[in-house]
Amino acid sequence: MEKLSLMFFKTNLFFWISLLIHFNLYTQEIQFGGFSKYLFSSYKFQNISENLTDHTIHSRVNIKLFLSESITFSMGVRNQVIYGESIEKIPNYTEQFSKNNYLFKLNSFVWNKKNSINFVEVDRAWLDLSYEKMNLSVGRQRIAWGTSWVWNITDLFNPLSILDFDYEERPASDAIRLQFFKSTTSKIDFATKFGKSKNNFTTAVQFYFNRWEYDFYFLIGYHRTRPVIGTSWCGDIFDAGFRGEILLSSPPEKTKLNLLNSFSNEKRTQISVVLSFDYTFSNSLYAHSEVMFNNIGKEKNIGMYSFDAYEIGMLSASKWSLFYQIGYNISPLTRFDFMILHNPIDNSFVLFPIINHSPLENLDITIVSILFKGDRFDEFNPSGKMFFLRFKYSF
Repeated sequence: MEKLSLMFFKTNLFFWISLLIHFNLYTQEIQFGGFSKYLFSSYKFQNISENLTDHTIHSRVNIKLFLSESITFSMGVRNQVIYGESIEKIPNYTEQFSKNNYLFKLNSFVWNKKNSINFVEVDRAWLDLSYEKMNLSVGRQRIAWGTSWVWNITDLFNPLSILDFDYEERPASDAIRLQFFKSTTSKIDFATKFGKSKNNFTTAVQFYFNRWEYDFYFLIGYHRTRPVIGTSWCGDIFDAGFRGEILLSSPPEKTKLNLLNSFSNEKRTQISVVLSFDYTFSNSLYAHSEVMFNNIGKEKNIGMYSFDAYEIGMLSASKWSLFYQIGYNISPLTRFDFMILHNPIDNSFVLFPIINHSPLENLDITIVSILFKGDRFDEFNPSGKMFFLRFKYSF
């Protein structure tokens, strides 16, 4: 099965490379970019008797072909080589790589052994066409909606995860997107994402305009088998950034994927709200806080419902979630950030300090520590700690 999967991936990759070469015959410009990085990681959790250490070499190549003044083709390929103890000792570790909701399979393991893997994925491949005030993009692309920086509930296609710091590009969607720019401060954005099942299907239209020095967004669509309507905004209050998002969904449906079907008995319309504030002082000290509310969120044994919450599109199974951040530029080349994810109901939390230093142009050294603290069935459990050291060179 692994050989067949690799053969299928190579066939697909050969097709895309051949397409690039063919297009290159007719293009006047091609751009290359990407990065190469090494990541050392160490894990220790309550349910694991020992520290687990891993070494990852992660490289990425981005290619953009300018076929004409109005047509471009973009492609991104990432390659991960991982050697360490997590592969063998964490159950279903490798499944997180090959398991995705893409419509087309464009990834494969070059090898998958007891303590090392090599995984290659085409996570970007789309054609972009522009005509006057319209833009059409078709293929595997990143669609980023929403205005909040931690919990962007109106991003129906790929909401962020602040703990996934090593995948800055974020997952893409196999989608069709049409944007109509009415003016410099208003547009209509329509997108449809396709997946392997109806639970992965999303289609929505978003309207953007600017009033009173605020950016406003309104959307209506169909997400994970449910109709949704929402709004978001971004602006300032007394020089402090003020962002927010509101999303309304029909009551959750019972699905085969939900382990406990813990939300299927809800008769209420689901209402999710995020408010975000941030401020930068004159000495570069930065403060940021967010709060998220889910009216159907749980108030007891929250950790038990995390998977079910994800399956219906909730970013947390909890009724209330809090985030705090303080950042400071120690020098022009060094920055320190300290972040906290906090559940005020069960008082579980995640501490997330980051130090980033740039000793050379295009070279970044990052130290990350993540500490989880919570009891059994709390949102952030089991208690444990993670440490990362990363060297990243961009080109």
